[in-house]
Amino acid sequence: MNLLDKLKINHRPSAGALDLLKYIGPGLLVTVGFIDPGNWATNLAAGSEFGYALLWVVTFSSIMLIIIQHNVAHLGIVTGLCLSEATNKYMPRALSRPILVSAMLASISTSLAEVLGGAIALRMLFGMPIKVGAVIVTIVCLGMLLTNTYSKIERWIIMFVSIIGLSFLYELALVDVQWGAAIEGWIKPTFPENSMLIIMSVLGAVVMPHNLFLHSEVIQSREWNLEDESVIKKQLKYEFYDTLLSMVIGWAINSAMIILAAATFFKQNIAVDELDQAQQL
Repeated sequence: MNLLDKLKINHRPSAGALDLLKYIGPGLLVTVGFIDPGNWATNLAAGSEFGYALLWVVTFSSIMLIIIQHNVAHLGIVTGLCLSEATNKYMPRALSRPILVSAMLASISTSLAEVLGGAIALRMLFGMPIKVGAVIVTIVCLGMLLTNTYSKIERWIIMFVSIIGLSFLYELALVDVQWGAAIEGWIKPTFPENSMLIIMSVLGAVVMPHNLFLHSEVIQSREWNLEDESVIKKQLKYEFYDTLLSMVIGWAINSAMIILAAATFFKQNIAVDELDQAQQL
């Protein structure tokens, strides 16, 4: 048996019910991208100003996200290329360059919200000045980026998402939620007066450009495309479960933000226009 065959055997996941656990991770990294400070701000504003009426936007945008993220993950598994590499390789230069430049600018713009949100969190927790907090967040992000160790980051992300999810479950138990109105809000699209800006903000905070590139890049880092066809088919199936599970978790957390804001701020006629107000929940 040659070295290549040994590597293939070692790289192939073992059969059994625990196979799925080997594929959980990439989707959760994407999930963090839409439970970020931008989502906190827009969801709190949506719930405080319009109650449960805009929950349907989270449902609609999450369905969009499942479809889009599933496709870019498949791209990474089958081709071994991330979205930017595939764009550069398979599209004419006249199209690929404008697409990649615009995507880069969009990613930079949305990343600024993450840096600012982290700085605001440090100010809320420790009274740290915004500028100092922004520098610290930037340094930490650069350090994580340069390590290029997605597997380690995935474990931290799973822990953080679990803490956030459990915290929201606890908080939902503390407030008086009108679940009938919430269920109607999830499935019935409505457009209250002066709500269009908030609707677009919630939609834009869920379907974010940098998540598309991130998902295909994380998938690519696992080099699943090096497997034989039968194993790739299994990976394609499990990837969908990972994406679906992760997007549902993100949908639930975003919904919880709006529900909590509706049950507290909206009930007291308090409009939220600053992220700092989140601690008043």
